[in-house]
Amino acid sequence: MVAETPGELIENNDIILNLNEPAKIKNPDWIKPGKIIREMTLTTEGAKAAIDFAEKRNLQYILFDWKWYGPALTWDSDATQVKAKMDMAEIVEYGRKKNVGIWLYVNQQALLKQADEIFPLYKKWGIKGVKFGFVQVGSHRWTTWLQEAIRKCAENQLMVNIHDDYRPTGEQRTFPNLMTAEGIRGNEEMPDATHNTILPFTRYIAGAADYTICYFDKRIKTTHAHQLALAAVYYSPIQTLYWYDKPALYEGEPEVEFFDKIPTSWDETKVVQGKVGAYITTARRSGQDWFVGTITNNEARNLKVPLAFLEKGKQYKASVYEDDPAVSGKTKVKITRIDVDANTVLDLKLLASGGQAIWISLKK
Repeated sequence: MVAETPGELIENNDIILNLNEPAKIKNPDWIKPGKIIREMTLTTEGAKAAIDFAEKRNLQYILFDWKWYGPALTWDSDATQVKAKMDMAEIVEYGRKKNVGIWLYVNQQALLKQADEIFPLYKKWGIKGVKFGFVQVGSHRWTTWLQEAIRKCAENQLMVNIHDDYRPTGEQRTFPNLMTAEGIRGNEEMPDATHNTILPFTRYIAGAADYTICYFDKRIKTTHAHQLALAAVYYSPIQTLYWYDKPALYEGEPEVEFFDKIPTSWDETKVVQGKVGAYITTARRSGQDWFVGTITNNEARNLKVPLAFLEKGKQYKASVYEDDPAVSGKTKVKITRIDVDANTVLDLKLLASGGQAIWISLKK
């Protein structure tokens, strides 16, 4: 992979996809990218609350993480049985009425033991995707096993998210139901901002990654505007938002409209500027809207962001979300609405571990 600048490496990473065979899924209409929140109570009541939150915040899915079918790290658990206090049929139907799909976590033991049984069953239940957990990676045996599991999911119209050490090698081209993968030190472990400014130039040039973005959790080591910006800087067709958060933590913070509006698949990507381990500005287009994310490392810095990627001769409205300690509330994010065009150059004053997110839409 070759580029004149570090940012162009990100723009040129389709070479990895092109090393794989063309798609083997003849009718991919059921493969639908989107945003997802994890439901942690594993109760019918909690599931409905998560679905309600997802509907209001324009999230397309909720995920039931491990232990919904019993202890995950054992060969004795049965992933065909709901052991948590959940009525799965009622939850799936409730989500269907609100256009919110359900994903299920399944650990490696159950995947190995029950793949031929659970994938057709989950299709029958109306499940949209499966998150593989604690998979083995690296050897020929496990690589071929994983590819076969992805294929079996495709046969049952199930999307896939592979967690833990697995990193993609472009096989999404062949089986586009593989939406994303972990293989990353993300917000499950709360890394610092410097780590976050390395990832776009390293892990993300291999393909989509599930960083598990958080927002309200007090353990995040960055500012809140930094977390907002990650949704534009980091690419994942299934983008996890609010990973450690609960719907009840939302108290009307207006800036989460950036999460509401941002999609997870793109028509165009431009890395405006970037230096490994220091900062990056990424602009992504969906239709006529642009979403721009800028993050800095553990140091404060001033940057200029030219909007030359906008179509010349057209006027746009930009909503700018940036850190401001003077703003009331727990997240300290200020929203500014300004008119911009292709000649606009924005001056950014980023706090240490900070960031800025921008939603740009065509002026009507």
